[in-house]
Amino acid sequence: MRYNTRGIALSYVKYSESSIISKVFTEEKGLQVYIVKGVRNKKTKKKLILFEPMQLIEINASYSEKKSLQQLNEVMFSENQTLIFKNIKNKFMLTFIAEVLSKSLFENEKDKKLFDFIWGLKSLLATKNKVDVNFPLNFLLDLSTCFGFPPSKEGIKENSYFDIQKGLFVKTDNKNTITEKNSRYLKSILLNKDSKIPYNKRKELLNIIFNYYKIQGHELKNMNSHLILNCLRN
Repeated sequence: MRYNTRGIALSYVKYSESSIISKVFTEEKGLQVYIVKGVRNKKTKKKLILFEPMQLIEINASYSEKKSLQQLNEVMFSENQTLIFKNIKNKFMLTFIAEVLSKSLFENEKDKKLFDFIWGLKSLLATKNKVDVNFPLNFLLDLSTCFGFPPSKEGIKENSYFDIQKGLFVKTDNKNTITEKNSRYLKSILLNKDSKIPYNKRKELLNIIFNYYKIQGHELKNMNSHLILNCLRN
């Protein structure tokens, strides 16, 4: 079955001498894995840049339930690709977003609300003069809401410890709670996205949220975007 859809390129790996295998989050079919033939051939009309992280594209593809690799027939830039970034650090954040999505999305699960949220992030980052240092944390927490497992705010003011298994704040610490200090910083960012958090604590919170995703069945294995996050240290 052939179909047309908007797509958000997430990642790709080389395949054979001139082709690639690309993960694309599509509006119509959710996460899809495409084989794109000849894209690394200099004579081809398809450009490799179309499949770089968070490129907004329009595609025509063929879908078959029997195939793990789907066929991509035509691809072009979306008209939104004319965006010019005001701050290069904001552009670096796209790699982090794309890597998180590439590792956390499930194939063939259509989610229009999530797609529109991610599509709009590129425009948001392009128009901002400077990305907030808490952006990676806020993004992961917002994404957890889209996935249906946001940390609960019930009892957030009264209780001192965040229970990573239960996904809520509790009165006393146990084997599943994070430290009181990290719980306090997590509270602050859940209640105020612009909260001031020291760099080393932001790193700890990032790893805590990665672990929280794993518990919820969306494991973010072997993340490689930490060097990009380091540029947001200040």
